[in-house]
Amino acid sequence: MDLKQELSKNGYTKAAERLGNLTASDHFIDELSLILKECVALKSNLPDDIHILYTQLEHVTTFQEKYKFILIRDLEIILSEIINPTNDPAVIYINEKEEEEVISLYQKALEGDLDTQLELGHFYKSMERDEWAFDWFKVAGEAGSSDALYWLGNEYFMGKVVEQDLEKTYYYYKKAAELGHGDALNNYADMYLRGEYVEKNEEKALKLFKQAAAKGVPEAMYTLGYMYENGVGTEVDKEESKRWFTESALHGDMFAANRLGHEAVDLGQGEEAISWYQMAADRGDSYGEFNLGLCYELGIGTPVNLKKAKSWYQKAALKGDAQAKERLKEL
Repeated sequence: MDLKQELSKNGYTKAAERLGNLTASDHFIDELSLILKECVALKSNLPDDIHILYTQLEHVTTFQEKYKFILIRDLEIILSEIINPTNDPAVIYINEKEEEEVISLYQKALEGDLDTQLELGHFYKSMERDEWAFDWFKVAGEAGSSDALYWLGNEYFMGKVVEQDLEKTYYYYKKAAELGHGDALNNYADMYLRGEYVEKNEEKALKLFKQAAAKGVPEAMYTLGYMYENGVGTEVDKEESKRWFTESALHGDMFAANRLGHEAVDLGQGEEAISWYQMAADRGDSYGEFNLGLCYELGIGTPVNLKKAKSWYQKAALKGDAQAKERLKEL
């Protein structure tokens, strides 16, 4: 049974008729508004995510014709919720000012503002409504947004909103990379490193990772450290490897910071180890917090201080770190 039939079955006969004629209507916004008014008795009874969408939709005044399909999609999402209420409704807290902001985002996105379309897509993703975000990334990507193209690549790789498609993943990462998007360059390089969809090409991967690293992508720097360490796509070069791991850590990669901490411990450089672990911990990394706790417990690079050890273990344990929980039991 399609949506129009379901509306009629549930007594919304006029709304069903209007919905059937909506696409071709010369008074699209007025008709859309009348459908909403007939079907939604009290919008506050809607789940939070649908309530937000309803509020955005009811405030639309103008739109570009090419985005009409999104307006119809959003209307149908709301109507489907009316007919088949969600069993586990979303709980989203936004205040009055934030609500005004998301209404404005929606209106500007419908008027073709590229940056706003991206922002709206990310807002929907923050609500865990990736399927709503997808269409906005799609239209922004078609308009040439490298960030939108990158996120489309991610969606096709993850296969959550759309079926996983490595060909499309590659296509979108490549397009975004050609526009200079750093994270897309990194993921594009990764496909050559792993041989995903394309034939494995470690030398090309190395070149692309360097381009991503030049744009400040910490993950690309970390991978370069790995490649030089293990001779992947290049000759083994321990000095170059260490340089890239260091750059990665300094640019925010917590895996790199912890790794450098471990290397310092192995070399008996306790104070340096603590500085790397502290860097990771200061960024909220639970593994860095655990490692810092271990240093204070065992006196690595510092006098033994069980109070500080417990404090860092507790921070890590609160984030679910199993090792930290075990050490707290022991202490």
